[in-house]
Amino acid sequence: MRSLFLVVSDASRQGWAEDVAHTAGTAANPQLFIGSPAQAAEHMALTALVPSHIVLDIGARGQDVLPEIDTLAQQCEPGTRVIAVGDTNDVQLYRGLLARGVIDYLPMPAAATDVLQSLRNPPAAPAPAMPVPVASGPSEKRVITFLSAASGDGASTAALNTAYALSQLYNGNTVLVDMDYQYGMVAKHIALQNQYGIKDLFDHPERGIDATLIRRMVANYGKLHVITAPGELRYLPSVSAESVSALVATLKQSYDNIVIDLPHVWLPWVAAACQQSTQLVLVAQLWLKSVSHAARMMKAFRELNIPAERINTVINRSGAKFKEAIDLKDFERVCGSSVKYTLSNDIRTVVAAEAEARTVMELEPSQLSNDITRLARGLTGQPQDNPGDVGARGGLFARLTNR
Repeated sequence: MRSLFLVVSDASRQGWAEDVAHTAGTAANPQLFIGSPAQAAEHMALTALVPSHIVLDIGARGQDVLPEIDTLAQQCEPGTRVIAVGDTNDVQLYRGLLARGVIDYLPMPAAATDVLQSLRNPPAAPAPAMPVPVASGPSEKRVITFLSAASGDGASTAALNTAYALSQLYNGNTVLVDMDYQYGMVAKHIALQNQYGIKDLFDHPERGIDATLIRRMVANYGKLHVITAPGELRYLPSVSAESVSALVATLKQSYDNIVIDLPHVWLPWVAAACQQSTQLVLVAQLWLKSVSHAARMMKAFRELNIPAERINTVINRSGAKFKEAIDLKDFERVCGSSVKYTLSNDIRTVVAAEAEARTVMELEPSQLSNDITRLARGLTGQPQDNPGDVGARGGLFARLTNR
């Protein structure tokens, strides 16, 4: 942290800001300003202040503060990390902040250590989430399962990034379950450490599933909760369909969005997970092996009486040139199903995200992040925004989120 700029709404917050500055240490060169975001922007312009990190206290203000945050963004250099704190529990405000690239919004009183955790890399450490507003009616519990038509088609990458997008874009708690017991890579992709995870269910199904076990299984990646697969290769234990059904039922008690990454195997418990899906995502590529497996899986889905409207075929690496390539119309004809979504062939972005142990959604906006945002919106029935919108990384502050 090169330099820290703390903006507090009034003098009553000065003691809190000084505590944050003290915790950050003198190496962060903390500076304190009392006033509104617009006044802070004017101060930065007059003093040529270019902080690397900003903590912005908006007090009790609501969406009216957003234009002032846009003004503040104009005074920041690329690479600036910004979080906001305040007293308002308003999901529209929260979405407005994320749309401008603000990393996080913490309700006051926020502990100094939590504020600094949100500012620093990586975002995998547990962070307090904004309180979820009480819904006016019963909320829909979504169970979204991802699986690849052929091994290596990219279902795990799609599941991870879609789950992250859901956790950032929409009201509601999101959990990602890596059920690939033997070869699950979600934890490695985002450098997430967890001694528990899905093995607690797979290794000891006799214990039963309850909220206490779920809390032990879950690790946090910012606002996204993750149940990881083991980090070492193990023999696949016997898992019953009933155990998977019990897991999903228990997760529904705490989460609005349940994203499940399934392994590339066909077992009764995998079929059970598919049957419980509100949306089933089959990730394939436009080459011979993938279309062959996809056709077989579509037949299996029909035999399980999974409604066609729940099945979403996604073509990964769209535009790639394969030696055994087929065209989209042939894919749809062989599989007997239309393709609903495509993900761009952007290996460079995927490799960069893995190298930095982050999601694609946390990098600079790209066509691939646009595609993932579109997929997340479609799976949850959200309206599609402009093609240039990448959800939490769009807007003026998008240029401030390089890390």
